[in-house]
Amino acid sequence: MTAPVSIMDFYYKEELIQLLPEKVAFLPGHQMMVVADLHLGKASHFRKAGIMIPLPNVSPDLLKMDELIDKLNPSTVVFLGDLFHSSLNKEWEELKDFLRKYPMIRFVLTKGNHDILSPKVMENTSIEVVDELEVGNDLLLTHEPMIDLEEDKLNISGHIHPGVMIKGKGRQLFRLPCFYYHEQSLILPAFGKLTGLYILKEIAGAKIYPVFPDEVLVI
Repeated sequence: MTAPVSIMDFYYKEELIQLLPEKVAFLPGHQMMVVADLHLGKASHFRKAGIMIPLPNVSPDLLKMDELIDKLNPSTVVFLGDLFHSSLNKEWEELKDFLRKYPMIRFVLTKGNHDILSPKVMENTSIEVVDELEVGNDLLLTHEPMIDLEEDKLNISGHIHPGVMIKGKGRQLFRLPCFYYHEQSLILPAFGKLTGLYILKEIAGAKIYPVFPDEVLVI
């Protein structure tokens, strides 16, 4: 029997944003799944650079995305930048195959610093590329956290790959991905398996949501 998954409900005004242990956010009022920093193609990029990491037949990140789409049934999937890490390689073809399976889903990419593929390449997919995406009256989605923002809006972003250090028993320290909220900014953890963590400091007024395999907590 699998353990139940605990989802953290986060509210901003009237908007419910569900924080999932799969490291994505789901906006049920908009039937929208939000994913940050997949960095697809990174495995092939490493191998090209001489770092011989295993290259699976199918990307585990895309398999995980399949499971999430089956679970959440979103009408829109938003990638918060850094969707594809490098130049064209085998994993790009896998991504195109993945997108073809979901012709009824709207896919949107808020362009990130690693999204360097030419517009012509992107035009051959169903992905809509934008700099930012407004959702409802209160949410603004971007790749990097915004500095200047209207007072009434929440910025949902990625880019940082936020992490937190958790102290366990016996003075053990665990590095975990997290959702990070402060003032008008909600930063999502990186979804990609080959992404690192940037440990963020606990500051006054911030809420940190560490991600465990089956639950999201708050500290």
